Order: sequence, then C-alpha cells, then structure tokens
Amino acid sequence: MPSKIIDLSARSKIIRDEPFHVHFWECTPREYLAFLKSPRKELGSMGIRIPTRCRIETVIENHDWLERNSKGFTASNGTIVCNVGGGNVARAVYRIVSYGHTRSTVGKFKKTLLHSPEEEQAKLKR
Repeated sequence: MPSKIIDLSARSKIIRDEPFHVHFWECTPREYLAFLKSPRKELGSMGIRIPTRCRIETVIENHDWLERNSKGFTASNGTIVCNVGGGNVARAVYRIVSYGHTRSTVGKFKKTLLHSPEEEQAKLKR
C-alpha cells in the first residue's frame, strides 16, 4: 500500500474550492508496478475514486533511471516513487506525474517556499 497519501484539497481551502482534486503519494517500485498494471484499482485502494468515464494519464519523469535503479521495478533498495495526481471533478482526466529517487534524498535539498506553511497563499510583493 502506498504511503504518505496527502489530499492537498484537504490542506488548502483554495484548492478545495477549485474544480479538480490534487493528491500526493509515495510508493515502492513494486507498488508502482502494480499501479501501472491497474491504475484505477490502485488509486481506489488509496481512496481516490476515478469514474470509468474519466481517463487516467501517467507521466514518468525519469523512467529509465527508475527501471535501472529498481532492477525492473522489483528491488527493495531504498528507491521510492513520488506521485502528484490531479483532475477528475470538472475535467474527465486524472493526470499523474511520477518521479523516482532514493530515500536518501528526502529532506536533502533546501527549498524556497512561496509562503509559510501557516499561510494559505503567497502575498505578491509590488
């Protein structure tokens, strides 16, 4: 079962009011392979219900790296796949962007946030 499943609509009223969902989740290469074989079923297991009329599109940003570093999506070696999916409210598409990396890179990079975690949105500086 994937982990770190986050419904960004639940985290932000602004996103909640928009006519689409935004989700994040992390999985192992084996879980990701199961997702690729049966995306609607795997999304449903996380509580993400996609109607049959809604198509699912998936982009793997680093497919070759992921295959190589997970021994064909079978290794349990610290490789993880992070996913961001969105759509399926006013749009009949749910798009997922997936990115494979190692657990050792989590928290390693400094990010410049647009606003603090306590704020709902960025304030424009003019």
